[in-house]
Amino acid sequence: MTSSTMKNILVPIGISPNGKNTLAYAIALAKHFKASLFVIDSHKVTPTSVHISSAKDVIHAQNFNRVKELVQSVQDETVEIKMVTYEGDLVSGIESLDKEIGLDLIVVGPKSHDINDKLFLGKISGKITKKTSIPVLLAPIGAIFTPPKLALFAFKKGSISGERSLAPLKAIIKSFNTKVNLLLVKTPGHEAARLDIDHEIVEFSEGLISSENATVYQGVLEHFQSVQPDMLVVFARKRGFFEKLMESDMVYKKDFFTKIPLLVLKNR
Repeated sequence: MTSSTMKNILVPIGISPNGKNTLAYAIALAKHFKASLFVIDSHKVTPTSVHISSAKDVIHAQNFNRVKELVQSVQDETVEIKMVTYEGDLVSGIESLDKEIGLDLIVVGPKSHDINDKLFLGKISGKITKKTSIPVLLAPIGAIFTPPKLALFAFKKGSISGERSLAPLKAIIKSFNTKVNLLLVKTPGHEAARLDIDHEIVEFSEGLISSENATVYQGVLEHFQSVQPDMLVVFARKRGFFEKLMESDMVYKKDFFTKIPLLVLKNR
């Protein structure tokens, strides 16, 4: 049985001016779930050993103080916030933390460091989304968290592997009574067997739309206005559209862009 709530949420904070907004967004989300919030520095310079400590008692390293000050500027006393240091690269640090405490979700802004206006997803945010095994919620720049009323779940393969794969979406549905519309995108060369939809997906959906397009994103564009969702959900799969899109860890707006929260599910 998988839990229909979230207990541990991670927020990577870089040097982007959007970091404060992303953290405030994550705090509001964590407050709804009564979840613990972990903050990790995605702009690490000096490696340290893995360590979790209270946000009020962090070490006085320069980078840690930068993140600490950011946490203090938006901290809500009703949400437990802990800061994390790690050894090695960021992805390894995140995966180590997941093994230690079990992360339910990562909340990240589309651009942690990059100021390139042509980018939808910057290199650090892209790497976190693509290379970690934890579901990711991309919080739009400048957005204030509001419970999603309607989500559009777009996919081209209806089977799900891993009992925890749908856990974040189930938690959102249960907590906010979010309605979910399914969008099955039939891409060129699709196989009939791949179109079989897992019963778990069907059970929590309000309806199914079928579309024939070159990519999942083009299917989303075709039906976005008619559905008018306030959250978009996609599945990250090996050799899937999202993986091909993120071969360089960065995603340009000309290839993919959304102004609403994007939940990226993973096989878990």
